[in-house]
Amino acid sequence: MAVRLRTLLQLLSLATAIGIPLSLQRVSADEAVMSATFDGKPWTASFTLAQTMQMAGKPMLNLSGTEQGSPTMTFNSMLALKDPNDLVGSYPLKTGSPANSANFNILDSGAMVGHVHFGSGEIVIDKYDAATKTISGHFDASGKDESGKPEALTDGKFSGIPVATQ
Repeated sequence: MAVRLRTLLQLLSLATAIGIPLSLQRVSADEAVMSATFDGKPWTASFTLAQTMQMAGKPMLNLSGTEQGSPTMTFNSMLALKDPNDLVGSYPLKTGSPANSANFNILDSGAMVGHVHFGSGEIVIDKYDAATKTISGHFDASGKDESGKPEALTDGKFSGIPVATQ
């Protein structure tokens, strides 16, 4: 599953680099639709993605946000949907579960310099606006980086993120 997520991230990065639209919403720092605190510092997504898909016959939602810069930092999650037509709900993150998982990747000059796998926490979709097909909610997560150092993503918020279907 980790290989699939890594491959998905690489494909999304490549598609963005060559300009293929993927229902990404570019925002300025003042209009941020996803933000949190990571390692005690503010993190704000430069662009976001929310896409529903089928994996192993189950409805899933990929929710991610990337802060461009040096380094580039991406929050990525895969959530097993209870109802593909109503995304509202609480999605607890679990260690070793492909159903509700999240990670944080840190890239510098195109090379992976950090990776945090979140083993606990929660992503909550508070609102799904069917008319505009957007989601809003909040999240918190904790886990460990590759060296075993504890990391936390706190005070996470997202709003108005368009949801695309695959």
